[in-house]
Parts: sequence; structure tokens; C-alpha cells
Amino acid sequence: MTTSFEMIDSDITKNRRFSKKNVYVITTEVRVHKGIRVVIEDGTTILIMNGLKPKCRLLRAALIFDQGSILRANRFYVKACNDSYRQVKQADNGGLWFLGNYQNASKDKVTIKTSPNTPAASFQASLIATYYLGRLDPLKETSRTKVVDDDIDGFSVLGVSPEEWAIKEVRSFSSGDDGFDVTNSHIKLDRLKVVNPVEDGINLSSSRVEIKRSLILDVTKSKATDRDIFDFETDDGASYLEIAQHCHLDIKGVFGDELVLSSKDLPKPNSNPEARYKFKGVTRKAATLVYSINQD
Repeated sequence: MTTSFEMIDSDITKNRRFSKKNVYVITTEVRVHKGIRVVIEDGTTILIMNGLKPKCRLLRAALIFDQGSILRANRFYVKACNDSYRQVKQADNGGLWFLGNYQNASKDKVTIKTSPNTPAASFQASLIATYYLGRLDPLKETSRTKVVDDDIDGFSVLGVSPEEWAIKEVRSFSSGDDGFDVTNSHIKLDRLKVVNPVEDGINLSSSRVEIKRSLILDVTKSKATDRDIFDFETDDGASYLEIAQHCHLDIKGVFGDELVLSSKDLPKPNSNPEARYKFKGVTRKAATLVYSINQD
């Protein structure tokens, strides 16, 4: 059966449905505008093209759901591809973004400001699974007009409130930087799985994330430096990861520094900041909290 590819090469400014019969290719920095509804059929695959895009703010192709945009989906998959639309096991793109109207936030040249004139976003999905999204820490890569000086996370959430977020499960595989990055937001998930990110598993910046049923973080130690299970920043306030009682956990890697673990089930991290940490089990006794209130 021949695959039908459909190119997405400009912003989405009208309501749109993605059919599972097609594979959609994001060829540039694509933004879903305020008030626009995107419906993604169950099982749909979206590809984000790798490679330098000099005219893009991120210098890479990316899919960005703007403040006030609307997502309605069941399960869909976002993967990296080359310029022949072939799926590749290399992260060199701008990743997947969700922007809300909860708090001001800024990251990687993407900035949002809250406004009473901006409607709340509405992001609903049962599962989003991402593969090889984001990009590595660059060396001295240059374009004709700009110098690239930052990496890009695979899955980014900026300024999103609990009322805007109804995505039940996220899976992030082999991201180019952090697997799951949340900035100035408060969101809730049933399940989160991050496997083999180039850098950290979960990066929180002045955010609160609540996990209800399952948390899997495979950040097995590698040659990479500064690679932790958790990396919490507190520029605009404390960061908290709340893990509900009876949640299933499977986490491994270097725990992370400048963090406090409050748990009746998980062992305390080793005082050696490079020591391996591992826990597989259930939070049977009580909820668990990982947090940082001090600037990292």
C-alpha cells in the first residue's frame, strides 16, 4: 500500500482535520493559531523534517500549538524524518510545543505573555508519542543570518494551566535534548514515559506536574555529562513533581542535584551527585513529592 504524504508548509489558520489515512509532514515552523481547532484522528502519524531552516525562529521545523489554540485527538504519533519523508533515528528538528495563557514564559526564542484578551487553549488527547524530536547541543553552526547557540527539547509545554491541559499520556523516545520540558505551567498526566533522552528526563522550570498512574523514566547513565532523571529550575518560583499514591514507577539514571525527595516508598538518593539511582515499584504508602525551591 502506497503511503500518502501531505505537506504542512505554513501556519494552520483554519480549522483542520488530520486523517489517519495520510502521513503529515511538517516542513517548516508551523503554528496552530489562536482559536483554531485541529482534530487528529486516532492512529495518525505526523513527521517533522530534520535539518536547518534559516527562515524559522527555531532554525528548525516544529509544530507549535499557540496560545488559544485547540487540539482534539485520541492517540497520535510524532516522529522525525529526512527530506525524503523517510523516518529517521536522528533528532534534528524543533520538536512539539504547547503554549498556554497561564503564566508568562520564555524558552528557545519562544515567548508568551498572558492576556485577558487571549482565550484559554484547550489541549485534549489520550496519548501523544514522540520519537527523535528536538535537537542536540550545537557546536558553532551558522546560517547566513544567525548563530545557533542552543539545543531544543523534544516536547515543550509553556505557560499551560490545568484547565487548558487534558492530555492523559505522553511518551517521549530518544529526544535531542530533554525528554519532557515544562516551563511556568501546572499540568496533570495519567502516564508519562521518557526513554533515552540525550539530556534530562524531566525538566521543570517553576512548574508543577502531577502524575497519577504511571511514571517511567529511563535515563540510563551514558557518556553525556549533565544528564539527570530530574532537572528542576526555579527562576520564577519553585518546581514540584507530585506522584500520586498507588502510582507505578520505573526510574533509573542519575537522580539530579538541588532536589528534595519526600517519599515513604522511594529510597533517598546517594549523596554522590553522579551515583546511579534506580527504583521500580508502586507508591503504596503515600504520595511522593520531588521538588526544588532553591535556584539551581
